[in-house]
Amino acid sequence: MKFNFFLLLFLLQLSVFSQTKIYFLKDSNHNFSINNIEKAQFILLEDQILDKHSNDSYWFKIPAIKTDSKYIFRILYERINSAKAFQNAVKYEKLQNQRYLSYRFSRDNDFYIRVTPKLHAYIPVELKSESEMLLKESNQFLLNGFYYGFTFLIIIYNLFYYQVFKDDAFLYYALFLTSISFAIFTMDGMLNFYNISGKINNFLLVLNGFSIAYFSSKFANSYLFSNEYYPKLKRFSYILIIILGLLCINQINYYYLLFLNILVFIILVANWLPAVLLFKKNRYTKIFAFAYVIILFCGIDFFILKFLGVSVINVDARTIKIGAFLEMIILSFAVLYRMKMLRKENIQMTTEIINYSKLLKNKNSKNKEFVVEVNMKKLSLRERQIFNLILSEKSNKEIADIVHISVNTVKFHVKNIYDKLKIKSRKEALNL
Repeated sequence: MKFNFFLLLFLLQLSVFSQTKIYFLKDSNHNFSINNIEKAQFILLEDQILDKHSNDSYWFKIPAIKTDSKYIFRILYERINSAKAFQNAVKYEKLQNQRYLSYRFSRDNDFYIRVTPKLHAYIPVELKSESEMLLKESNQFLLNGFYYGFTFLIIIYNLFYYQVFKDDAFLYYALFLTSISFAIFTMDGMLNFYNISGKINNFLLVLNGFSIAYFSSKFANSYLFSNEYYPKLKRFSYILIIILGLLCINQINYYYLLFLNILVFIILVANWLPAVLLFKKNRYTKIFAFAYVIILFCGIDFFILKFLGVSVINVDARTIKIGAFLEMIILSFAVLYRMKMLRKENIQMTTEIINYSKLLKNKNSKNKEFVVEVNMKKLSLRERQIFNLILSEKSNKEIADIVHISVNTVKFHVKNIYDKLKIKSRKEALNL
């Protein structure tokens, strides 16, 4: 009985597989057309097509079978939105308001699709019955609704914390996450779904690349204080961002888009590098280094290596979305954790700096403005200015307004003052 059941299950799976077989042909010399394609020798498609940029055409053949069901063939890459499809020499039009290029047809006769990619030859395809495809799309829209709804809440949550704590890291992470989410939105084919194509689509694509690069730099600087540690790296990033901004044009071809992607990811790597160099400094830097690398290397594989016709970890749009979701969860908690740690450390260090000054004055009652010049010479002019404001018991926000810098930069200077003066306890201050 069990044997018969498993045999039936195996035959059923075999039948389903045979109904969704796709054959393909690479037409490098454009030898085939609608008139002679039936004579061509196709081979079974066992994996997605991934090839370097060329002018080659790719033919797909869905063989006829006995079924009353309608089938849908689609290309799961939003940058491919035109092809030629026909059956019995009759041309078929693509379905409207679809996320990806899709064709609906019967299986009475062989069905052919010709694709000539304008960019790299990355052509992931799928074939399902109409009922199966509609069910899959309904489930996908449900998952997308959850993903974008959750992302929206995370963005609002970061903007709320920015308003409460005036920490730039929350603001720039919200803007960076918005840019990443829009990139995922386009990869999901939603611009195609709303019939936004052509020049508008291209402009939004390039503009969002600029936004990702710019806001990732601002977020990394505010989160890691990388500008204070590596100012040249920040200038390098901003020079690339300016170049990127100048490249915001509507006419997109393969080489332009490849260069654009490389430029964006050079900036992203430059933003990630300080976290690696400062890895041992604190916990929230370690979290940033691990979380950022998820989307970074997935993106490099998808947006650069695949453009060159290769792939190391075979990343697709779904993998990018999962990576972005994990990064969003980790970094959202990391930004909040960092803020709490910095506030705790800052309050402690500010208190000890004030106590340090009082102890020094008590140590020399003849001169109430006594200062240990050897130690004070270690401070920069800006740090001395902030040191005096701390002694006046000004808050970080008040100091930031007076000196015209961000609250994050004030916190960074407070830590530097604390470290340079070697203030660890009241006892150590007395021994200086």
